[in-house]
Amino acid sequence: MESASNIKNIIFDLGGVIMNLDVDKTILAFKDLGMTDVVNDTNLYYKNPIFNDFETGKISETGFLDELGKLLGPNATHKKIKQAWNAMILDIPKDRINFTLNLKDKYRVFLLSNTNSIHQTKFESEFKQQNDFLFAKLFEKIYYSHKLGMRKPGEEIFNFVIKDSKLKAKKTLFIDDSDQNIATAKKLGIKTVHLQDAALLTNLDIK
Repeated sequence: MESASNIKNIIFDLGGVIMNLDVDKTILAFKDLGMTDVVNDTNLYYKNPIFNDFETGKISETGFLDELGKLLGPNATHKKIKQAWNAMILDIPKDRINFTLNLKDKYRVFLLSNTNSIHQTKFESEFKQQNDFLFAKLFEKIYYSHKLGMRKPGEEIFNFVIKDSKLKAKKTLFIDDSDQNIATAKKLGIKTVHLQDAALLTNLDIK
């Protein structure tokens, strides 16, 4: 990890950092519905632009479900599509929740996530049921791609967060599991941690 001696702000990614994800579950669920080419050969990028459009708010939730329904056929109801899309979302372990809450005593803590309204509804609802407080309480402010109309790894979304919350890049630490997102943050002068195993989050020594 890079030196964090002057860190005042921490920006977390969500999936693969705070929340456990299993994208393969969604890929398999869509295959069961008839979509066999959800992602490219690397399993990192969705082939159909509708997924990116949904994550950047260019298409509504209903529009997303309708368009996928046309691709999948009459047996793919909105309910089945949402279940397949949400299959990747797993849990947010208690130790990561406590870790994040404890950091708020010393740092300004933010969330920057590429996500969409269906996933947001799913994980925020489950979090509230399991922890009896709102997910948003973990952070000073949350930035979701589908609400901002832009997504990582684009520079514009990082610049927006820095300007909107009046942060100094050199005093800000960004924690993400994507090397592309990390590369953009570094380019902008933000300190970074490339977290390749979410289970190691609580082992980070942030000073």
